[in-house]
Amino acid sequence: MNITCSMAVSSKSGNTKLVADALRRELSGAGVRFATFIDLDDADADPVQSEGVESAKGAEGDEAVENGQSANAAASAPVESTSSTSTIATQASEADVIFVGFWCDKGSCSPAVQHFLQGLAGKRVFLFGTCGFGESDEYFAQILDRVRAYLPADAQYIGGAMSQGKMGMGVKRRYEGMLEKDPENAQARMLIDNWNKAQSHPNEDDVSRIAAAAKEALEVISE
Repeated sequence: MNITCSMAVSSKSGNTKLVADALRRELSGAGVRFATFIDLDDADADPVQSEGVESAKGAEGDEAVENGQSANAAASAPVESTSSTSTIATQASEADVIFVGFWCDKGSCSPAVQHFLQGLAGKRVFLFGTCGFGESDEYFAQILDRVRAYLPADAQYIGGAMSQGKMGMGVKRRYEGMLEKDPENAQARMLIDNWNKAQSHPNEDDVSRIAAAAKEALEVISE
């Protein structure tokens, strides 16, 4: 595929950057050229809200990964990195497709991602993200719909995909505190079970699924 792309990522926990690194390697192997990698956490000065499930209602997110896990755990394809707002605007305008990675902030995306998406007038955009809850394509679709709503009317959304992401111990301790107060709390037990399942994500299957969705979207526009 003779396509030039840019990738912009916000990833407070590192989950989304791990997916981004693997996605770039996978697509680069298929002939896609990534000209620019944009770290939205550096590019936007506005503070983003903390990731994690913050209440018994289950506000979703992928809270900080502990035990030394970070986005640097995966090697990335060589690309230019930038955090200058003016440079971002220029380089994004030169790409055929903008890949935007996000972490789930209360069922949507962080302010940094919202701001970036609003500036992508006339661009083709593929979204990918991670969230604390998984195992539901319908739930992932709802998040993607909320995030894509920040795109300008003349931007072209070419597709998106999501995966579950691990959460920090602070989230689990919060759930355990709920259960200590009420041992019969079925929701707390469900949240703890989900936390345990999330610890193995994102995994190779998650990345393969997101990469397959991205390749399909790129093949459509390259025809």
